[in-house]
Amino acid sequence: METLELSNKLRMEAEQIIDSGLPLDIFPQKVQEIILNLSLYENFNTEFSASLVLSSVASAIGNSCQIHIKGNWKTSPSIYMMLIGRPGLGKTPPLSFLYQPLHEEDDRLYEKYIEEIEEYEKALAASKKNVGDNIKKPQLVTHIISDFTPEAMLFLHKNNLRGITVEVDEILSLFNSVKRYNSKNNLIEDLLSAYSGRPLKSVRKSESKPIFIKQPCINVIGSVQTNLLSDIFRNEYKSNGLLDRFLFVYPKDQRLSKWKRTDNSCNPPDTMGKWRTILNKIINLPCPLNEKGTSVQSLIMRLSDEAESYFYDWYNGIIDSVNSIKDDTEVESRKTKLDGNAARLALVFQIMKWAAGEEDMNCITLDSVKSAIRMIDYYEETYDRIQESIITTGIGDNKEAWLSLLKDTFTTGEAVIAGKKVDISRRAVYYALDKYCRESKPILEKIRHGTYRKITPVAPCTIALSSEKEETANSDSAKVQSANETTDSHE
Repeated sequence: METLELSNKLRMEAEQIIDSGLPLDIFPQKVQEIILNLSLYENFNTEFSASLVLSSVASAIGNSCQIHIKGNWKTSPSIYMMLIGRPGLGKTPPLSFLYQPLHEEDDRLYEKYIEEIEEYEKALAASKKNVGDNIKKPQLVTHIISDFTPEAMLFLHKNNLRGITVEVDEILSLFNSVKRYNSKNNLIEDLLSAYSGRPLKSVRKSESKPIFIKQPCINVIGSVQTNLLSDIFRNEYKSNGLLDRFLFVYPKDQRLSKWKRTDNSCNPPDTMGKWRTILNKIINLPCPLNEKGTSVQSLIMRLSDEAESYFYDWYNGIIDSVNSIKDDTEVESRKTKLDGNAARLALVFQIMKWAAGEEDMNCITLDSVKSAIRMIDYYEETYDRIQESIITTGIGDNKEAWLSLLKDTFTTGEAVIAGKKVDISRRAVYYALDKYCRESKPILEKIRHGTYRKITPVAPCTIALSSEKEETANSDSAKVQSANETTDSHE
């Protein structure tokens, strides 16, 4: 193991993994080797591969294990993850590779279902009894679903109480599918409920029996291109809190990786074989049901004393930072959701280290908690980069127009009001204020809490601000003047 650890360390230094911000060193040594081999032999992006390892492990665990966080709060490792990159960056290949053992398990279950349904049909043909009399119809059990209706998702989850994974190549299609079923589509609400561990229910006239899932476990994995980010981060998706539950993978380096030649004189390592061994060990963890077969009886794993102390101190620091904010509009709702994702990742790391032969399953150790928090820090850094990217794209030509509506010294509230006039959202205004204060050549300066000053005066620009009452205007300058007068009235 020491030889493998040294080899991994040298390879990470050679590939400059540290520059990406990804803490690859927190993964088990065998898993590090797999991720590095995927980069070398398959040309996979390391950040995508590492994150998909976590996603696939979470899917394999399902409801077999839960982590106890505090009081009555326990959770399964449901992870909602989104891979972001320009076209051709390679989001789908690592997804297919790392989820392959789960797809192989689904293939086996499908073949079993076909055999059982054939036996069922033979039994029906040989019997004069009705379908419902003593002959139970087999049900398809599967782990991964892609194209489905909300009702079908719950039905398949009922057949597999261990858990299911929603895998979509382009996740925007999942979000847009809500429109296909209009008001009858409860997909977003179901995903929010499942993430929080609340029971899922479906009562339809077309169903012989209502569907009730007491302990849901749904994982979501998909990808989106960078040029479609603004479609994902629309107000309708942000306001319901679903995006706050997602972990975003947005590599710093968006350049396509060049192909690497390898030594053909020796056979390449059996990377899939090694990965299959680890993930199948997790897939085979028992997930017993109650006597009626209606709910799962998960193994509850608790934090060790030192792990619990570290975890609580970390999240209490976040609580302190939120409590210190006086203006409710400046509170980031995402911050208050980090404890759930951190706990899930701690469970994933513990089970993964057990499967790789590095730790046991007696409890969640301090090392697993630290690993989870370091990954949360990584994902939050990528999230901030996404927001900056959206701001840069979203503000665009409106930047000068927005600043021209503000006096040399202005408040956050005035900046928000001016932003509305040029179609810049409240959240974008907050990020823009922070961004323009932190640039190497800042154009804004924060004087005190909630008050800013322009460092370089912005010349008035000519913008067209129209309203329902003004169908025409004499000139662009008159419109800017009118907008300034409106802003002054809110001081």
